[in-house]
Amino acid sequence: MLSHLGRRLTFANVVSLLALFFALAGTGYAAGLLPKNSVGVAQLKPNAVNSKKIKDGSLQKADFARGVLLSGPVGPAGPQGAAGPAGPAGAAGPAGPAGAFGVISVQREELALADNSTTGVQAKCPAGTKIVGGGGTVDVSSSNDIHMTVSRPFRLPPAASDLPVDGESFDAWRVVFRNPAGGTGVATVRVFAICAQTA
Repeated sequence: MLSHLGRRLTFANVVSLLALFFALAGTGYAAGLLPKNSVGVAQLKPNAVNSKKIKDGSLQKADFARGVLLSGPVGPAGPQGAAGPAGPAGAAGPAGPAGAFGVISVQREELALADNSTTGVQAKCPAGTKIVGGGGTVDVSSSNDIHMTVSRPFRLPPAASDLPVDGESFDAWRVVFRNPAGGTGVATVRVFAICAQTA
């Protein structure tokens, strides 16, 4: 074979053989010197590897960066999972603005207070209204000896205490009257609840 080539050796044949030699020698050199997994993004030209150069179905999930697969087309939804446990309650929101009062009215309670006696009287608002205040008075014809010793909001049962504290609501207005001995006798006392319409 070589003797046959020797007889027909031309410049073109020599150039072809040299090109083949260097091509084979370069491939062997690169395969022998490059360590495994040493060619990556830094060694590839931009867009050198595209979908046309990758065999369909040859890539696995581990070949993609985190989150890449989520950017593709969305497949059909799977079955709905079981409901998770309830989360903790959120923080209370800010208080809303105060509402406008409706019609304001009063509800009055009165009684005849005997001489040498002390009693408390409560006035409360009817259904459809809410108590917002109160007070008391003594009939103008009564003796000036009559005293109001208490005038305050009052909580009706089943409240643990009839005396409200900061932030609590109340149901009525209570006034305590005292008619000392030796006065002018029976006196008329009155208690008023101030009511705002709510319904």
